[in-house]
Amino acid sequence: MTRRSWLVGAFAVLAFAQTLAYYVYLRDDPGNYNGAGAQGDQVAYVDLAQQLLHGTWQGAVHYMPGLPAVIALSQVLLGDPRLGVAVVQGLIYALLVVFAARLAAMAFGDASSVWAAGAVGLNPALGYYAAQALTEFLTAAGLLALVGAVFAWSRRPRVYPVERSGAWVYPVERSGARVGLAALAGLLLAALAYLRAEYLGLAVVFALIVLLVGARRSGASGALAHGLVLLGVTALVMAPWVVRYAVATGRPALYNESPFSNLVLMGTWFRVFDEQTFAELQQIETAPGSRAEAIQRAAAVGPRPELSQR
Repeated sequence: MTRRSWLVGAFAVLAFAQTLAYYVYLRDDPGNYNGAGAQGDQVAYVDLAQQLLHGTWQGAVHYMPGLPAVIALSQVLLGDPRLGVAVVQGLIYALLVVFAARLAAMAFGDASSVWAAGAVGLNPALGYYAAQALTEFLTAAGLLALVGAVFAWSRRPRVYPVERSGAWVYPVERSGARVGLAALAGLLLAALAYLRAEYLGLAVVFALIVLLVGARRSGASGALAHGLVLLGVTALVMAPWVVRYAVATGRPALYNESPFSNLVLMGTWFRVFDEQTFAELQQIETAPGSRAEAIQRAAAVGPRPELSQR
């Protein structure tokens, strides 16, 4: 192994180590969501993971199922959901360091690989979030993987048509790799959307990137085809969740809250609650009483009471 490889490996080990160090530090902190008796997103995500393990889902509108699925898998592997997600995300973090190093080497040369590995592996924010049951770390990992897929797609050589049996055709064995990378980008976008639904907006952004970059390399028709592949794969992977909501509530819906959705998506099928409705539902969820009573009270809340009841 070269000196660069050793250094990249060392940064990967440090990334995993700092994740576990943050886990130990935050585990018994009463101000942290992982602490006993605390409330917040982490508690909700861990609870949703338990529901997945028992084949149910009662969290319908407030959270996407991506992170709860990761927590559930972590719990199956290691027994404890909080330790499990820290270990699993710590391992992903270590792999992310290696991936960042290789991506930097491809883009800027071998000398940049160690710098990229250090910047990622020693980043305290990444270790902090990797130690917790929150979407931020997996979002960062997914975005870097997405950038890598699109970059690899852009580096594939331009495919020219060849004459076969008197007709000009694009050879499948050459164009298939680029189509596969476009499909991979769509799959990664859908994975991000299963963490937070608002990330679906990135599909349009990356489809435009594919269209603009691809038009210069393989012509407008080829670039358009790859952009449609990206969007199509994203839509296909998201379809089961949208269909699930349509079956459960009678209308397709996704949920998320953010400044982006506040400004752009308010009142659309994509975002079903405003801030006041969401606050009222949170109060109902945490108030004393049975689940049936909470559902009854939620039936009179918000512009979409059929979703509030979920």
